[in-house]
Amino acid sequence: MFGWINDCTECLVLSKFGHNTWREIKSKANCQVKDGGFLRYKYYPDSDTIALVVAASEVTGLSVDEVLHAFGDYFIDYVQDNGYSNVLECLGSNLCDWLSNLNSLHDHLQASYPKGFVAPVFWSEDDNAEAGDADGAIFVHYFSHRGPLLVPLVVGCIKKLSKVYFDIDIEMEQLQLQDDATGINHTSWRVTTVNPNEAYKLRGRKLRHRYGKDSSGDSISGEDETISTESTTVSNYYRTFREGGTQASNLRVEEFVKRSFRNPNCELYYALTKEHFVYLVDYWKTNKNSNGLWCYETWEIHDEKNDSWAKLEDLPPKLNPATIHEDHFGGKTPQTGAYPPDENHKLQSFPPKVVVVNDITGKSATLTVAKDPSLTLQNAIYDHPALDDHQIKIFPPEWEEKLQTQDFHIKIVVWNDEIDDAYHIFSQEELPTISTWQLYELIPKTFDPIKLYLQCDERAIAEDDEEDI
Repeated sequence: MFGWINDCTECLVLSKFGHNTWREIKSKANCQVKDGGFLRYKYYPDSDTIALVVAASEVTGLSVDEVLHAFGDYFIDYVQDNGYSNVLECLGSNLCDWLSNLNSLHDHLQASYPKGFVAPVFWSEDDNAEAGDADGAIFVHYFSHRGPLLVPLVVGCIKKLSKVYFDIDIEMEQLQLQDDATGINHTSWRVTTVNPNEAYKLRGRKLRHRYGKDSSGDSISGEDETISTESTTVSNYYRTFREGGTQASNLRVEEFVKRSFRNPNCELYYALTKEHFVYLVDYWKTNKNSNGLWCYETWEIHDEKNDSWAKLEDLPPKLNPATIHEDHFGGKTPQTGAYPPDENHKLQSFPPKVVVVNDITGKSATLTVAKDPSLTLQNAIYDHPALDDHQIKIFPPEWEEKLQTQDFHIKIVVWNDEIDDAYHIFSQEELPTISTWQLYELIPKTFDPIKLYLQCDERAIAEDDEEDI
């Protein structure tokens, strides 16, 4: 998960229980990250996040579901405080539209977040059954590649956003729980308002008292009439998944391609750049394979079923091994893998280049660094012999003196030439704990080469807050 989740967890515990409780939770979870040290755009293993949740449950005495529900409730405040308030307010004028439009927001974020961002899918629909229409209920559906793990969190989020943005208290009756083993592919709730008079806020329907004249011309006061505002929902996701067809293909293609792009067990992960995958999404949305099937009818979208994933031979002609190095996509070729596969049918390693620059002396060295979770920035880059050969880690005498006295410290800046700004800054102490995999995941597109600048910076000195009396 992104560091947003872990950082939000820390903020929640600090605000509700204080520093001592947070440190106890970190200790139980064996979390080595310093207080306030979670990086929002860095990936952390799901197991680390789950360990924090379980530890929070043990320390606070709340159940795991209660902790997740509290997290969901707090997450709305957290994202508002971090600059998303105006965006969230514009997603819809009622809860049904708001949830359906959430997917569009996730698609927008995916373009700017580091590679591998896979969002959940939400869709909603009116309960048009005769019995349910009276209470203005809606159905809310939720799909996640993590299955039912975060369902309590989602409930907390939806209840909180209903209160914050629509000023309503809601009840959520769970109808089914996502369970791949039983073939249930999403979680569903029937949502109603605690106050029946506020039901229109769920789906944009308001009650208007109807006045008219009877056949004699006398004025009459009729029954309440239901009128509807036009829904901003583009398509009914539930019907799409259920009935199939082109729209189902679109949804499955997008989900499938996201999985391929982030899963190293899929051959396509190493074969294609982001530009190639954009083309692949468009192609598979409008074309069937050689057997006349849509991709969603051919491949599963479960991470653990690697044998059902697309192979190199499934690529359309424009992306097959014979043509991929031709002048397609602005001449861009794969950055994380190379054709052809070796004798074991695995793609050959084609790691990106990394240029390490001493920002004081200007000396630089170019390294070829594999994307590997077992390689740290310390042993793969900072301790690389080329840095010693090119004297990259040697600073002018006045700087070296301050480094020796620890007045200065070395920091490593991951630089983005396009925006002339840093992606991220690592301290020297962090290098043994960060993998090259995490480095590349920080960068939305794998530019070649990646630039790392070694800089000297004055070490911050903590000041005594106490005043002399």
